[in-house]
Amino acid sequence: MGKVSTFSPAQQAENTSSKIVVALERLSEAFRVLLWQEATQYGLSPIQIQVLTFLLHYPEEKRTVTSLALYFNMTKATISDAVKSLEQKNYLVRKPSETDTRSHSLHLLKEGRAIAKKVEHFAAPLQDAVATSPLKEQGVLLDQLMQLIYQLNQEEVITHQPMCFNCQHYTEKKGNYCTLLKISLKQANLRVDCPSFETRED
Repeated sequence: MGKVSTFSPAQQAENTSSKIVVALERLSEAFRVLLWQEATQYGLSPIQIQVLTFLLHYPEEKRTVTSLALYFNMTKATISDAVKSLEQKNYLVRKPSETDTRSHSLHLLKEGRAIAKKVEHFAAPLQDAVATSPLKEQGVLLDQLMQLIYQLNQEEVITHQPMCFNCQHYTEKKGNYCTLLKISLKQANLRVDCPSFETRED
């Protein structure tokens, strides 16, 4: 007999991990709904909103098609299509790299920056819901979610994740500890996306 589906109500009734997976699916649906609502309002696709938001906050060296494809776990072709559409809307421009003529960085134009600032808050209802829990509980949840993300990353289900558990500076010898910042990290201090991240050397 094959493995019982996680999405079978009978399986969920007897299996806690199945219920957790379905709960995560519900949350991903909420994220998609919020993203689509924002996209429809501004005549954009969901990935275009995510690209605009990324470009608003990340440094120039990461504002490339390659970095975006890695970050969003999508193909370069998919990201390139989104970027081309945003170029046509006069929301961004490509600029040749000063160090590599084959590479281009992406830069928001005035209208692109303005629209990015409007759409970047699409996930606010989710954040507001999470914020109703005490900070300690949020830290526990963050730790558990990051452990799950780390495991899926190790199994190559999702691409490279610039998070504490993957970082050269992270160690568990003193609990959660950052050797770069030289501080112990409480669960709530763990970072999903760290600007000081360096890939761990195996």
